[in-house]
This record gives sequence, structure tokens and C-alpha cells, in this order.
Amino acid sequence: MTTHLITTPITSDTHPRCGATVLTGHAEGLHTRVDLTPLNRAGEFAALLDNLQTYTLTRGGLVHRDATRIAGTALTGPVLAEHRCHRLVPVHHRQPSPPTAPAVVADSCPY
Repeated sequence: MTTHLITTPITSDTHPRCGATVLTGHAEGLHTRVDLTPLNRAGEFAALLDNLQTYTLTRGGLVHRDATRIAGTALTGPVLAEHRCHRLVPVHHRQPSPPTAPAVVADSCPY
């Protein structure tokens, strides 16, 4: 068995140059640092046009997104872009956060 194409669990780290919080790990042999901002489809395309690699965050670690994985629907999880210092992701390129459950009012007891 080879250890060249390993995928490791991710760790949270601080980037040594800019001080931003990033996720670090090996994704199929590629050592990578990614930003914490999940991207929508337009955000992923913008990152790719900016020469940044994109990854899907899974329970096992980061999975590098190539053309087949971008076009497919098998990977579910947030899409994260490779870190570039002081790069800000526009609001219209961010994945919207999931809706929160409505607060339960405890004034009246149904029984």
C-alpha cells in the first residue's frame, strides 16, 4: 500500500503569514489549507477562475474537486476554496447558512 495519496483528518490552524484561521490537511496526497467560508456554485467557479483549488469537506477530511466531482452530485458537504491571504469572499459567492429551527415558546402547556 502506498502512502503518497493519503487523506488525513483536518485540523484547525492559524496561517503563519496572515493569521487567518484555516483548515489544514492532506487531500488525496495534496497538502492544503482552505478557508472556512463555504462557497455556492458561483463562488466555486469564481475561485477556480482565480486559480484556487476547491475541496469538499467530508467526515474523513478534504476531497479535491476535479471536473468530474464538480459536475457530479455524489459529494455532499461544504465546498471550500484554497486559502489565499487577505482574500475576501463576496456575500453573493457564499453558501447560505441552513435555516434555524423556530424558538419554542414555553408559555402554554398543551396538556
